[in-house]
Amino acid sequence: MLSMTPSLLFSFKETNHPLVAGVRAQLHEFCAERPLHARFLNMLSLLEHIGSRKIMTSRAMREPDLDGLKHLAEEARHALFFKRAAERTAMQPLDYSTKNTIAAAAARFYMGRLDVEISRNLAGYTPVLSYLYMSLIVELRAVWLYGIYQLVLMERKIGVTLKSILAEEELHLNAMVARLREIDRSADSRIALFREFEAVRFRSLWSEIEEECAVHRLAAE
Repeated sequence: MLSMTPSLLFSFKETNHPLVAGVRAQLHEFCAERPLHARFLNMLSLLEHIGSRKIMTSRAMREPDLDGLKHLAEEARHALFFKRAAERTAMQPLDYSTKNTIAAAAARFYMGRLDVEISRNLAGYTPVLSYLYMSLIVELRAVWLYGIYQLVLMERKIGVTLKSILAEEELHLNAMVARLREIDRSADSRIALFREFEAVRFRSLWSEIEEECAVHRLAAE
């Protein structure tokens, strides 16, 4: 078995099924209001940018191989993609400040705490493991969320498509899973543990997103 990605993705979707309806509803709300949608797209750009920066500064990238450089380039390109989509939607330049980004602080906290928890669990191991597990867990969430988002974008006839990003993320998941199974005998159990870490952080992030949107609705009334 060269990859467990299909079964891993299926398991991830099954576990997260109770969240789908609420996430879909919130994504529809974003797509119905350009300013909110721009800020959400900008948040996705921020998350991709943070991921790119973490790859760049990780100890595993001091002497990167071809796959590492390719991953870095993809994450930076995804950040650029979402930034361009956000600014086209807003029809103006956007920085990553609170006023221009949905739940900016919560997004930074999500990435920061997940990185800390995974790194702490792998203290004493090769830095490559922290890099691979962090990337794997974050990209599992990205594939799940972007898949739902792509369907909503199509339903709302929004001129943004995530198909190329989804294809790249899934290909990279395959590569990471194969590499982890080669170098870590505890890959399955660690993936399960880190998925639990991420689930808590994502629920917190999405709660902040919903709360900020609720405040926006009240202010508009």
